[in-house]
Amino acid sequence: MDMTRSSRRPLSPPILALAFTAALCGGLGSAVGPARAADDPAAGSGTECVVKGKGVVEKGVQIFSERKDGTAVAGFATQEIQLEVSDFPADPAGGRAKVKTGKGAGSVRVEGWIDPTKVPLSARADVAVAPGHVWIGRGERLKLKGSSPGKLQVEATITATGQKLKGKAGCGEITVGDVATAEVTIPAGSQKWVLRKASLDLYDDVNGASVFTLEVTSAETGLLLYSSEQKSGWIHVLHQGAIVVDAWAKAADLKAFPKGEMLDALASTSMVSISPAKLKVDGATKEVKVTKDVALRLTASESSKPIGVIEEGAEVIVVDTFGGWSRVFPKNLELIPPDAKDFWAKAEDLGLK
Repeated sequence: MDMTRSSRRPLSPPILALAFTAALCGGLGSAVGPARAADDPAAGSGTECVVKGKGVVEKGVQIFSERKDGTAVAGFATQEIQLEVSDFPADPAGGRAKVKTGKGAGSVRVEGWIDPTKVPLSARADVAVAPGHVWIGRGERLKLKGSSPGKLQVEATITATGQKLKGKAGCGEITVGDVATAEVTIPAGSQKWVLRKASLDLYDDVNGASVFTLEVTSAETGLLLYSSEQKSGWIHVLHQGAIVVDAWAKAADLKAFPKGEMLDALASTSMVSISPAKLKVDGATKEVKVTKDVALRLTASESSKPIGVIEEGAEVIVVDTFGGWSRVFPKNLELIPPDAKDFWAKAEDLGLK
């Protein structure tokens, strides 16, 4: 499989269309309304920046009723859950993002605000670090570092080398949860290279400008480059994996990798097995599949504002029922009530007497 610049990343029509739209909106200026400027660092990502997927949120993370302050309305139990996250803050260390749980019929839907640094993010597509030459590879786990209109600033740590990579990605290039990746095969006939030193400067062309510096823990380890093109003391190097490289390097800074040897490099990601959560309560419980949308509350009272919806087709565990109200949990325990609270639904809405 040939991974040259010309074949790896052609500029697709959708990207051209987005670029044209962005340019047009920028040219209209005040004609499109009083929205904050696209280069305003305090604007955050905006509501149209939506990241979706299914991932595991650690126990103790909570969903709040408001962007700032507010009360906790739900938490997580270290189970896979479908999330839709948007409106990321400019500074994720001091703000919340909007979150919706569940997807489609048969879900327990709760909306609110979450600490965005606790959402498990991964690269859905390669994320540019040095555009056109270095990327964070598809499938890599990402840390959210900031946001601006329509963009998220992210960071990944490459396991094999320990190097931290920072990039800016469109919201559609990022997903919640893990991404399946295919095994990378180096094209037949390629020459393989390792770094002579613990760092390597990469260039945009022969005798061109330096665009990035690769770093490894020690020379000749951690990163295997390959090439099929050389020019006057320069080598066109490529790498596909946790870090993606398509650039030029000085031949004097590289060492040919001996045939038959193995490069000591760790896998970039590891799969984690998730055990199903179990609800431990005294007495018998009952499983119910709801036949219509049912309001979910934190107290057994009509005056209590609903915090979400048990959608038609969703399955819940009914712990007990009294006074016309049932204490419930989602069957898979992907959501749990906040401390000292319970989830409640009207018994008759659940088909119970």
